[in-house]
Amino acid sequence: MSVIDDIKARLDIVDIVAAYTPLKKAGRNYKALCPFHGEKTPSFVVFPDRQTWRCFGACSEGGDLFSFVMKAEGWDFAETLRALAEKAGIELRPQTPEETTRQNTEERLLALLDAAAQYFTQYLLESPEAESVRGYVARRGLNETTIRQFNIGYVPDNWHFALNHFRLEGYREEELLEAGLAIRNDNGRVYDRFRHRLMIPIRDGRGRTLGFGARALADDQQPKYLNSPQGPLFDKSTLLYGLDLARRAIRESETVVIVEGYMDVIQAHQAGYTNVVAQMGTALTPTQVQLVAKYAHRLILALDSDAAGVNATMRGLKVTRDSLVEAGADNGSQGLDARGMMSQAGKLQLDIRVLQLPSGKDPDDFIRANPEQWPEVVNQAKPLVDYVIEMGTRGLSPHADIHERQRLAHELLPLLTATESDLQRNDNVQRLAVRLHIPERDLLNWVHAAGGMKSTAKPLPAHRPQPKGAANGNTMQRRNGHTSQPGAALERYCLSLLLHAPDRLFQVNRRLRELAAQEERASAALLPLNQDDFSREDYRALFRLIKQSLDQDQYEPAEFIQEYVPQELWGTVQEIQPHPLEVFRQRANNLHLTELQSVMKDLSRFNGEAEQQGLELLRCVFELRQQRLKREMSDFYFFEREAQLDGEDALVVDYSTIKTHSLAIHLLERARHELVHQRQEN
Repeated sequence: MSVIDDIKARLDIVDIVAAYTPLKKAGRNYKALCPFHGEKTPSFVVFPDRQTWRCFGACSEGGDLFSFVMKAEGWDFAETLRALAEKAGIELRPQTPEETTRQNTEERLLALLDAAAQYFTQYLLESPEAESVRGYVARRGLNETTIRQFNIGYVPDNWHFALNHFRLEGYREEELLEAGLAIRNDNGRVYDRFRHRLMIPIRDGRGRTLGFGARALADDQQPKYLNSPQGPLFDKSTLLYGLDLARRAIRESETVVIVEGYMDVIQAHQAGYTNVVAQMGTALTPTQVQLVAKYAHRLILALDSDAAGVNATMRGLKVTRDSLVEAGADNGSQGLDARGMMSQAGKLQLDIRVLQLPSGKDPDDFIRANPEQWPEVVNQAKPLVDYVIEMGTRGLSPHADIHERQRLAHELLPLLTATESDLQRNDNVQRLAVRLHIPERDLLNWVHAAGGMKSTAKPLPAHRPQPKGAANGNTMQRRNGHTSQPGAALERYCLSLLLHAPDRLFQVNRRLRELAAQEERASAALLPLNQDDFSREDYRALFRLIKQSLDQDQYEPAEFIQEYVPQELWGTVQEIQPHPLEVFRQRANNLHLTELQSVMKDLSRFNGEAEQQGLELLRCVFELRQQRLKREMSDFYFFEREAQLDGEDALVVDYSTIKTHSLAIHLLERARHELVHQRQEN
C-alpha cells in the first residue's frame, strides 16, 4: 500500500469535504452547493463508497480527497500530501528500491488471488464435477446471486487443480506458494493447499482478495475450516470478513454486528441485513475495532449462544479490553465505560453490546429459520456491563463463600472499570457489589489500587501544511498491501509509455482532435489527454510533469523529467517504470545529451518497435478516456436514481453532456478496434 492509499484508508472524504461545505444526505450519498462556483441548487455530490466527489454543474470536475483539498486550498500535490499525511498520523519517508520491488511483487500476488477467486467461483457454478457441491450450497440456502456476490467457489479433490491452471496462466510455483494456494512438504513436493473444499475469498475493506477460508465438504476432513496461511498479505487479526460489502450499511445504520463465521455473514447479507461482518475466529482486536469505528457508533457482538460461545465472548471481551488498554498506553486513551463505550483520543465513542440468540442457534441458523426476527433480537442486544455481570456470575451459588465472590470480583472489575468517567466506574462497581454481596467500598479500594485506568489522551495534531521543500516532505512509504484500484493498472501503463517517449503525447492529442472532427457533437468529450483522465493524484501530478516537459524548450523532454521530477513523486515513478528509473537517473547525471538519447533508444528497442509502441499508447489512451467518460456518466445516473427514490431535488446538470459522453464513447470504441486491426497487420 502506498502512502497515498494509506492516507485514503485512514481519512474519510465525507469528513474532509464537510469541513469546507455543509453536506446533506441524499440516499447513500451526500450533496451540497458546489464550493467552487456560485449556485442556488446543489450540483456537488460526494460518493462515500468510492471515496470520490463530482460537480455536475459549471465545474464539471471530480476526483478523490486529494484533488478536492488541492482545489479548495490552492495547494500543489506536495503540500496536500504533507497536510493529509499529518492529519492521518502518517510519517512520510522515501520509498526504497526494496520497497518498490516488494510492492510490485505483492501486486502480482493480489492479482493471482483475485484470479483464483474468480476461477473457483466459475468452477462451482459451471463444472459438472461440482454438481453435488451446488446441491450442498442450495441446502445451505444460498442463491446464485449471493454466490457471485461473495465469490464463493469450489476446488475438487485434486492435488494439482490450482497449480496446473495458474502455471498455464504464467504464474510461477513460488508465487503460488507465497499466495498460500500451494504448499511444499518436507520432501520438497509442491501441491494444492485446498482440496475438495468450498472456497470463501477473504477480502479487505476495499474488496481486494487477500486469502481464503476453505470449508471441508467431507465428514472426515480436518480441519472443518482451513484458512490461508498467515503472511504479509493475509493477517486475520487485521481483517473483518464481509467489510467490503457491509461498509455502506454500517455507515447508514451507524451500527455494526460482528458474528463468528463466514456463513453467518453470508446468510445475513442474503436476507438483507448487510451491516454484518465476522471477526475471523479471533478475539476482537484494536485494529478490527478501528476498521469499523469510523463508520459505526454501536458495535454488537452476536456470537454463538451455547456455553462455549458464552465463554468465547467473555474471553474475547477480556482480550479486547486488555488490547485496548495497551493501545491506549501507546496512543492516548482507549477504554470501556458503563455501556461499553470505547473512547480514543477523547473523540471515538463506541457503544459495545452483546446479542444473545436462543440456545443452540447461531446467526446462520436463526436467520434462515426466522429472517424477519433478526432486527428485533439485534435491538435487544444488552449493554456490555449488563452482559458481563450476568454471564460472569451466572454460575455463582447463593451460598458461595467470600473467596469465590472475591475471585469473580477480581476477574470482572477490569472489564467494568476501564473508563474515563468516575461516575460510570462507580456505578459499575456498585452494581457488581450488589450482585456479589461485597461492600462497595472494598471494590472501590481494589480499583483505586489498580490505578483507576484513567485516560491521558492527547489531541491529534492540527491540519497545518508545511511549506514547500520542508525536510520531511519526502514521500512514498510502504506498508503491507498494494496500490491497485479500478483502472489504476491501465493508468500506470499509459504513464509508463509516456515516460519513455513524452513527445508521443502530441500524436495522442492529434488523434483525439481527428476523432472530434469526425463528430462535432462529441468534441467536448474528446479534448486532449489531461490530468482528469487519471484517478490518483500522484498520477495526475506525474502527467502534469510530462506535459511541462513538452511545454519548455530548454531541455529535451526526457532530460526535463529526470531533472525536475519532485522527490515526493519518485516512489510513483519507480512504481510505474518497467525499468528502474533511479538507476537510469544515476547514469544520466554523467551522460551528454547524445548519450542520453542513445539510452532512450535502447529502452525503446527493448520494449518493441517505436511504431508499435505508438499504436499501443493510442489504444491505451482511448480506453482510458472511455473509462473516465463511463465513470462520469455512472456517477450521474446513480445519484439521480438515488435522489428520485428518496424524493430529493434533481441535480443541476446539462443533459446534453450525457449525450456527448455516449457519442464519444462510441467513437473511441470504434477507433480502438481499428487500432487492434492495424497492429495485427503490422
